[in-house]
Amino acid sequence: MVFTHFLLSMMQYLTSNVDDEPYDSLYFAYCQHISVFALIVFILVATFVVQRRVARKYAPKRKISTVNISVGESDQHKEEQDGETKSGEERMPQSELNVKPLSVNYHFTRQCNYNCGFCFHTAKTSFVLPLEQAKRGLELLKEKGMEKINFSGGEPFIVKRGDFVGELCRFCKIDLALPSVTIVSNGSLVTEKWFEKYGKCLDILAISCDSFNPDVNETIGRQQGNKNHLQSLRQVREWCYQYKIAFKINTVVNTYNQEEDMTEPIQELNPCRWKVFQCLLIGGENAGSKALRHAESFVVSDDDFKNFLIRHKSVSCLVPESNDFMRNSYLILDEYMRFLDCTKGNKDPSKSILDVGVDNALLFSGFDEKMFFKRGGKYVWSKADLRLEW
Repeated sequence: MVFTHFLLSMMQYLTSNVDDEPYDSLYFAYCQHISVFALIVFILVATFVVQRRVARKYAPKRKISTVNISVGESDQHKEEQDGETKSGEERMPQSELNVKPLSVNYHFTRQCNYNCGFCFHTAKTSFVLPLEQAKRGLELLKEKGMEKINFSGGEPFIVKRGDFVGELCRFCKIDLALPSVTIVSNGSLVTEKWFEKYGKCLDILAISCDSFNPDVNETIGRQQGNKNHLQSLRQVREWCYQYKIAFKINTVVNTYNQEEDMTEPIQELNPCRWKVFQCLLIGGENAGSKALRHAESFVVSDDDFKNFLIRHKSVSCLVPESNDFMRNSYLILDEYMRFLDCTKGNKDPSKSILDVGVDNALLFSGFDEKMFFKRGGKYVWSKADLRLEW
């Protein structure tokens, strides 16, 4: 308003003095035009600013409802979930790229019968989706291009004694016709009855084994009571061979096994893949004040990890994954079917795919598709194509 008053006063002054003062007519016309032009520009800018403020004030706020996830949870778990949902709403999408969920890891439970000190997906809740809702989510993923599903936990066989993961395997292999259905387990709860009932629907079963020394396994926490983890490992290996399922081993390199030479037992078990990970810290899971585990003492340096790999270079099935390769190259769904973004060192959840759809949830997944392919995330993962000798 002050600026407008000044321009009007200037024009009035120039007009009033045109007959009294010896102004040059061209100079007067020039000043008059400049004043008019400045006034017009000011009015246009002011109008634009006012319109933007009004639009922001009265624009409808977009809010996406969330899935009701209170079934079976305590009040404390519900409060934690509500807090995570709010933080998810505030985060901005990290990418507008059209990412295809080719391979997905579904951690449908956090419960486990082991107590591994470095676990980075801990028992923060006891929630498990109803079977039909889980199937619906898997169907949505298949529609968006999923070819491989990996069921993990926690311990997948702890829910309804393995029938829950068995029915998911059957649904994915028969109803969805996925090329690859896999499970990661500690092997302690797997039974031959499960293989008889669901074995034909499973391509790969990966068993976690961090040491072939019973004392080291006990120190790590990879055992339950008097159960012998190595006996379970070898028994599951025999069943996989018998029921024509590809057998895989996962190992986490940590301070307690970094000097071990596993060449001979790995070659004896002859897995189709031996996945070797570097111990990874995740805030709120195995590091930090709110974590259920504190794995700082398990972490090995990059050099220690490389030395472990060099020691086992003769093992042909070895597939190494350092922290840099692993952290953002997995599409991880939690028990609520939310993608977990690990780019900031913890697990920030998206909205559930059951609520907002796969594409919207993927925007908050933090998934690095280039790193996924770089680390060899796409491989021959269907047992029909592995051509194994049973």
